[in-house]
Amino acid sequence: MTTAVNARILVVEDEALIAMDLQALLEGAGYQVLGPVNSPQAALALLERLEPDLALLDVNLAGTDVFGVADTLAKRKSPIIFLTGHTQLRLPEAHRHRRLVVKPYLPHLLLQAIQRALVQRGSPA
Repeated sequence: MTTAVNARILVVEDEALIAMDLQALLEGAGYQVLGPVNSPQAALALLERLEPDLALLDVNLAGTDVFGVADTLAKRKSPIIFLTGHTQLRLPEAHRHRRLVVKPYLPHLLLQAIQRALVQRGSPA
Protein backbone atom coordinates (compact mmCIF):
# COMPACT_ATOMS: atom_id res chain seq x y z
CA MET A 1 0.00 0.00 0.00
CA THR A 2 1.29 3.46 -0.88
CA THR A 3 1.67 6.15 1.75
CA ALA A 4 2.69 9.78 1.56
CA VAL A 5 6.23 8.72 2.37
CA ASN A 6 6.55 6.69 -0.81
CA ALA A 7 3.73 7.82 -3.14
CA ARG A 8 5.16 8.58 -6.58
CA ILE A 9 3.78 11.74 -8.19
CA LEU A 10 4.47 12.55 -11.82
CA VAL A 11 4.88 16.29 -12.39
CA VAL A 12 4.40 17.59 -15.94
CA GLU A 13 4.96 21.36 -15.95
CA ASP A 14 6.77 23.51 -18.54
CA GLU A 15 7.36 26.56 -16.33
CA ALA A 16 10.70 25.87 -14.60
CA LEU A 17 9.99 27.93 -11.46
CA ILE A 18 6.56 26.38 -10.98
CA ALA A 19 8.03 22.90 -11.51
CA MET A 20 10.73 23.56 -8.90
CA ASP A 21 8.16 24.91 -6.43
CA LEU A 22 5.96 21.87 -7.00
CA GLN A 23 8.87 19.52 -6.48
CA ALA A 24 9.87 21.24 -3.24
CA LEU A 25 6.28 21.26 -1.98
CA LEU A 26 5.73 17.59 -2.77
CA GLU A 27 9.05 16.40 -1.40
CA GLY A 28 8.47 18.48 1.72
CA ALA A 29 5.17 16.65 2.18
CA GLY A 30 6.89 13.27 1.87
CA TYR A 31 6.09 12.39 -1.74
CA GLN A 32 8.52 11.02 -4.32
CA VAL A 33 8.54 13.23 -7.43
CA LEU A 34 8.82 11.66 -10.87
CA GLY A 35 10.24 14.38 -13.08
CA PRO A 36 9.40 17.12 -13.27
CA VAL A 37 9.21 16.91 -17.05
CA ASN A 38 8.29 19.77 -19.35
CA SER A 39 6.78 18.14 -22.44
CA PRO A 40 4.33 15.41 -23.40
CA GLN A 41 7.17 13.49 -25.08
CA ALA A 42 9.29 13.52 -21.92
CA ALA A 43 6.29 12.46 -19.82
CA LEU A 44 5.48 9.54 -22.14
CA ALA A 45 9.13 8.44 -22.13
CA LEU A 46 9.14 8.49 -18.33
CA LEU A 47 5.89 6.48 -18.27
CA GLU A 48 7.58 3.74 -20.29
CA ARG A 49 9.87 3.15 -17.28
CA LEU A 50 7.91 4.24 -14.22
CA GLU A 51 4.39 3.98 -12.83
CA PRO A 52 3.15 6.99 -10.86
CA ASP A 53 0.58 6.75 -8.08
CA LEU A 54 -0.81 10.11 -9.22
CA ALA A 55 -0.04 12.70 -11.90
CA LEU A 56 -0.09 16.50 -11.75
CA LEU A 57 -0.50 17.72 -15.32
CA ASP A 58 -0.21 21.32 -16.50
CA VAL A 59 -2.80 21.56 -19.29
CA ASN A 60 -0.84 23.93 -21.55
CA LEU A 61 2.76 22.96 -22.25
CA ALA A 62 4.53 25.58 -24.36
CA GLY A 63 1.74 25.78 -26.92
CA THR A 64 0.77 22.12 -26.91
CA ASP A 65 -1.48 20.23 -24.50
CA VAL A 66 -1.05 17.34 -22.12
CA PHE A 67 -4.10 15.33 -23.12
CA GLY A 68 -2.15 12.53 -24.85
CA VAL A 69 -0.37 11.94 -21.54
CA ALA A 70 -3.71 12.09 -19.71
CA ASP A 71 -5.14 9.48 -22.09
CA THR A 72 -2.21 7.14 -21.39
CA LEU A 73 -2.60 7.60 -17.63
CA ALA A 74 -6.37 7.10 -17.84
CA LYS A 75 -5.86 3.74 -19.58
CA ARG A 76 -3.68 2.75 -16.61
CA LYS A 77 -6.30 3.99 -14.15
CA SER A 78 -3.80 6.44 -12.64
CA PRO A 79 -5.33 9.39 -10.79
CA ILE A 80 -4.85 12.71 -12.56
CA ILE A 81 -5.03 16.26 -11.27
CA PHE A 82 -4.95 18.94 -13.95
CA LEU A 83 -3.26 22.24 -13.13
CA THR A 84 -4.54 25.15 -15.19
CA GLY A 85 -5.69 28.73 -15.22
CA HIS A 86 -8.76 27.63 -17.18
CA THR A 87 -12.04 26.02 -16.18
CA GLN A 88 -13.14 22.40 -16.55
CA LEU A 89 -14.59 23.34 -19.96
CA ARG A 90 -11.03 23.62 -21.35
CA LEU A 91 -10.63 19.88 -20.79
CA PRO A 92 -11.75 17.34 -23.39
CA GLU A 93 -15.05 15.67 -22.56
CA ALA A 94 -13.25 12.43 -21.64
CA HIS A 95 -11.36 14.22 -18.84
CA ARG A 96 -13.88 16.73 -17.49
CA HIS A 97 -14.73 14.50 -14.54
CA ARG A 98 -11.13 14.58 -13.31
CA ARG A 99 -9.82 16.81 -10.54
CA LEU A 100 -8.68 20.26 -11.53
CA VAL A 101 -6.72 22.72 -9.43
CA VAL A 102 -6.83 26.27 -10.75
CA LYS A 103 -3.61 28.28 -11.00
CA PRO A 104 -2.50 30.14 -9.09
CA TYR A 105 -3.21 27.63 -6.35
CA LEU A 106 -2.59 27.69 -2.64
CA PRO A 107 -0.10 24.97 -1.67
CA HIS A 108 -2.25 23.53 1.11
CA LEU A 109 -5.23 23.20 -1.26
CA LEU A 110 -3.12 21.33 -3.80
CA LEU A 111 -1.85 18.99 -1.09
CA GLN A 112 -5.43 18.38 0.06
CA ALA A 113 -6.46 17.51 -3.51
CA ILE A 114 -3.54 15.08 -3.76
CA GLN A 115 -4.41 13.46 -0.44
CA ARG A 116 -8.05 13.04 -1.47
CA ALA A 117 -7.08 11.53 -4.82
CA LEU A 118 -4.70 9.04 -3.19
CA VAL A 119 -7.24 8.05 -0.56
CA GLN A 120 -9.93 7.65 -3.21
CA ARG A 121 -7.59 5.39 -5.15
CA GLY A 122 -7.07 3.31 -2.03
CA SER A 123 -3.62 4.62 -1.16
CA PRO A 124 -3.71 6.35 2.22
CA ALA A 125 -2.05 9.73 2.02
